[in-house]
Amino acid sequence: MRIRALLRYSTAMALAIGAAPSLAAGQDGLAAVQGNPNSAEATSTQPNDVIADQATGTSGQDASDTGLADIVVTAQRRAENLQRAAIAVTAVTGDTLVRAGVTDTLQLTRVAPALQITTLAGSATQFYLRGVGNFTSNSLSDAAVAVNLDGVTIARSSAVQGFFYDLERIEVLKGPQGTLYGRNATGGAINIITAKPRAGELGGYATVEYGNYDQIRGTAAINLPAGDNGAFRVSGFWSDRDGFYTDGSGDEEIRALRVQGAAQLTDAFKLTVGGDVAHVGGKGAGVSVRGLDRDAYIGVADPRAGALYEATFAPLAGDFLNALPDTQYQNNLYWGMYAQADMDTAIGTVTLLPAYRDATIRFLGYGGSFAFQDELKDEQLSAEVRLASNGGGPLSYILGGYYLDERIAERANFNQQYFAPYVDFDSRTKSYAGFARLTLKVTDALRLVGGARYTIDDKSALMDSFNVVVICAPVLPPPGQSRCPNTPSLPVQLRVPGFLLDPATGNPLPFPIRYGPAAGPGGTSLVSTTRSTITPSRTFKKLTYRLGFEVDVAPQSLLYGTFETGFKSGGFFATVDNPVYEPETIDAFTLGMKNRFLDNRLQLNLEAFWWNYKDQQVSHFRTSSAGGTEFITENVGKSRIRGFEVEGRARVAQGTTLNATVQYLDAKYQNFFYQNPATLGPPVTGCAVTGPAAGQFTINCSGRRPYNAPEWALTGGVEQVFELGGGSRITFNADGRYQSKIYTGFEQLPAELQKGYFIGDVQVQYEFGEPRISVAGFVNNVTDKSAVQFAQPHPRAAFNPVTQTSGLITEALRPPRVYGIRVGYKF
Repeated sequence: MRIRALLRYSTAMALAIGAAPSLAAGQDGLAAVQGNPNSAEATSTQPNDVIADQATGTSGQDASDTGLADIVVTAQRRAENLQRAAIAVTAVTGDTLVRAGVTDTLQLTRVAPALQITTLAGSATQFYLRGVGNFTSNSLSDAAVAVNLDGVTIARSSAVQGFFYDLERIEVLKGPQGTLYGRNATGGAINIITAKPRAGELGGYATVEYGNYDQIRGTAAINLPAGDNGAFRVSGFWSDRDGFYTDGSGDEEIRALRVQGAAQLTDAFKLTVGGDVAHVGGKGAGVSVRGLDRDAYIGVADPRAGALYEATFAPLAGDFLNALPDTQYQNNLYWGMYAQADMDTAIGTVTLLPAYRDATIRFLGYGGSFAFQDELKDEQLSAEVRLASNGGGPLSYILGGYYLDERIAERANFNQQYFAPYVDFDSRTKSYAGFARLTLKVTDALRLVGGARYTIDDKSALMDSFNVVVICAPVLPPPGQSRCPNTPSLPVQLRVPGFLLDPATGNPLPFPIRYGPAAGPGGTSLVSTTRSTITPSRTFKKLTYRLGFEVDVAPQSLLYGTFETGFKSGGFFATVDNPVYEPETIDAFTLGMKNRFLDNRLQLNLEAFWWNYKDQQVSHFRTSSAGGTEFITENVGKSRIRGFEVEGRARVAQGTTLNATVQYLDAKYQNFFYQNPATLGPPVTGCAVTGPAAGQFTINCSGRRPYNAPEWALTGGVEQVFELGGGSRITFNADGRYQSKIYTGFEQLPAELQKGYFIGDVQVQYEFGEPRISVAGFVNNVTDKSAVQFAQPHPRAAFNPVTQTSGLITEALRPPRVYGIRVGYKF
């Protein structure tokens, strides 16, 4: 019923756009910003408004100008010059995203140094910003870094694919968010802003790209006028690419379409509606196995990787692991719609933003070193209302309310061969929030800022988990490396295998169940089954706030400082013990300065930050008391994260622009203890271990650096434009990113340490004046560096506590060298 109602509502609004009346002559395009974007009080409150060339995603001045281009952002719910935004934000324009080949979330790391992003099986995406993040591999945990599409929060991090085309820009906000945005976020937010319809204009573009790995991509968009004050925009994306790995995984198969309409219906009322749909197929994310040649990208289903599986002993089962079959796939469908109504009133602009999103996710992958099969259905209905002042007086304000209703049904099999949970998760979240941001103009140069948010999250779940463990009889007792050879692994499927169930009741058969052939005296494999059904529910409430100041110390120099608190509510995980984890919070201090010098030729931005992270939620695998494996989320104490970021841009000559960003990160776990049952011996970890005591090992990671938190992250680049006359030009770009060593897995094993590395990209583009055709050649990852972005030990593999290594570790690698040619036409 909700979907049909939204469809009727959106259709009615689209018809209204087509019938938009003409306004007075001189009306600017729908994407124009009200007021002066260089002012600290630009009055537009519409998060989709931009000053931009919609066909290319470029922003601000022409490349031939002598000064630096401006970028307009809406990170604070007002359109403003990036240099006048008193907030820690990185903005990446659409043309930069195209040049970097960004078509999914994983590649954002190359253009935003504060971000670390990993992709596991299917669409399971993990976001970390300055060491703050969470391993969200199922529907029971929320991401610490929020993703917003045109102002609409995407609640599930597995549903953020298929958006990265025809974009105006992406904004990466660093630090806790909540006094301006839909959902709370402790680490930050990624705002994806699509190109919008422009009133009264007919135009568009198309690009086609071909490269190695048989990569074929196409992007197209057209802007269609609807009267003088309305327009429609239709854009699409199509991509096919063979896999980077030898088993065909790591491929790309995307089909996406977006339709938007906008109209200035009256002098005071503007309406924007949009819908998008995307299908992501192919095999999905790939992994290799540690010990193989990384440069060869040997996939986990390759026989060479299979040989390492077959040489890995699983102690409790008394047999070796089996090679993994080449059965990976993903079949994911995402779609959604939104409507944004903006009405100017005497007290400010009222904005209403209802939205609906739907994700149907089906995949089988090996990202966690074992087979992970999943079917997930996610529906989210959200609504946001805001009142924003017009900035005309000493006090400006934004007041708002937010509502989210998310329902998830998930069926999964985390199959580790000799242990397999067959699970059903049904969860629901209702989130309510009120927020406000006030800015007081004390003098012409000084402004004080205050904000607050009160959040109520109601969460409930039904978790039905059927856990199956294969046990070699001779290990019970005494334990040892006993053999039960030729024991078959448990089947990879979503439903519980019938031979484990009582046909009369459907309940688990009692232990023991004979499984596999006998092998000598006592060499019988047995099956132990347990079933747990729990229905937890909790309400989490929290008041968060923001205090800050802004000072114009010179006409083009802004000094700002903030203290902001962040909150992410707790939730549940599947266990027979206590299934609830508590909320996490963060206190963030920021001091920053943004400057332009030398007649707008030099830009230098500085930011220092200090975050105190409390009750941090950490998701990881551990041994269960019954000999199985649990994926749990728990609160582990405190972390301290501090450092600085320096960003510079310089127009050193007409047509020559340099840019560089340096981030230093001093991150440390201050209080990080957790426990692991002693069922299978010492835990797989690089941290200090004591015990066992009372059947538990205690792991102490205090004093260690969090994983996915490099000490140094640097980006830099040069752009050289050669004007040829008649509107033609040649543009050369060279960009690079360096990051220092990081731990790529929660366990912080020495084998999970990725040394520092550098990745560079180059592009040369020729643009014709008439017709408006461009031809570009590009190479990404010029040196063909194979770097690990995520590592995971197999939970059932033997572990050597002396060498601190697991018998088998899988590694997800960043993309290898990719090169090709791109041809574009704009009209």
